Amino acid sequence: MAIEILLIQGWSLGSVYALVGFGFVATYKTNKVLNFTLPFLGAAGALILSSLVSDGGFGINRFRGKNPLTSIADHPVGWVLCLVTALVLVGAIGALVERLVIRPLSGRSPFILTMATLAGALILEVVVGHAPISRRLAMPWGTASIGIDGADVSVSTLVICVLAPAVLVGVAGFNRTWFGIAARAMANDEEAAVSMGINRSRVMATAWALAAALGMLAALAFAVPPLGAGIFATRSMPSLFFRAIPVLAIGGWDSYGGVYVAGITIGLMQVMVGGLWGEYASFLGGGYTTILPYIVMLVVLMIRPTGVFGQAAVRRV
Repeated sequence: MAIEILLIQGWSLGSVYALVGFGFVATYKTNKVLNFTLPFLGAAGALILSSLVSDGGFGINRFRGKNPLTSIADHPVGWVLCLVTALVLVGAIGALVERLVIRPLSGRSPFILTMATLAGALILEVVVGHAPISRRLAMPWGTASIGIDGADVSVSTLVICVLAPAVLVGVAGFNRTWFGIAARAMANDEEAAVSMGINRSRVMATAWALAAALGMLAALAFAVPPLGAGIFATRSMPSLFFRAIPVLAIGGWDSYGGVYVAGITIGLMQVMVGGLWGEYASFLGGGYTTILPYIVMLVVLMIRPTGVFGQAAVRRV
């Protein structure tokens, strides 16, 4: 396979990893919590979008065909409107989960909060996994592809390559608003931030809404070609989000830019090693490229525990 195609595929895979990492960073920056509900919040958003572009009834027969967005979902503008609506709805679900799972435990240690997200994830897995909503994700460009160096590259692949940096720019701009300033203040010293008048509940709800929306984008990217077949499967989400853990550890748990760089690096490494050296490393088995990120993660953690771009903790005495 031509090296140009391998580069595009690696960049696309790395972009998916980066999108997953962005969701984790959104909540980790506020209270140092590893959000285990994120895979299923992303799944919920993908299911909402699939319903909006198919029957629009969210699996409820009496509502089928009554959503005005469904009638224009075949048009690119209509599809984008459905996407924005799904992002808003899943953001509201994320804020609701924060209200029910995290806020009652306000003031507890990050470990307790992380365990709470694990319990919330198990509940969401059942609810989302049994939702009667369509699982097919129709894209406005369908299965179209573009010829590059004698090979066909899916339009979805190219869109994913562009989506991740676009999201990074958008998040960077969003972090310059009141939320970004308040989130940094909360991360540095929560008690001092609250004493200065920062609304902790508002910051946390916004962080979870943002994380849910980013998780949805990652779920969409994972469901379309070349990584998926256009049919969304809830059970595949934990695997994807677990595969993104090395990206977070390498790039830095609180750095959007670091996560993007690490995601692209890991994606390129997996595809390039598998594509260029696959025939020489066949004795290692078919999954050797899967463990490469974890090997790199161990090396990075030995040298810099906070990740390459992560902010070192400051101890005040």
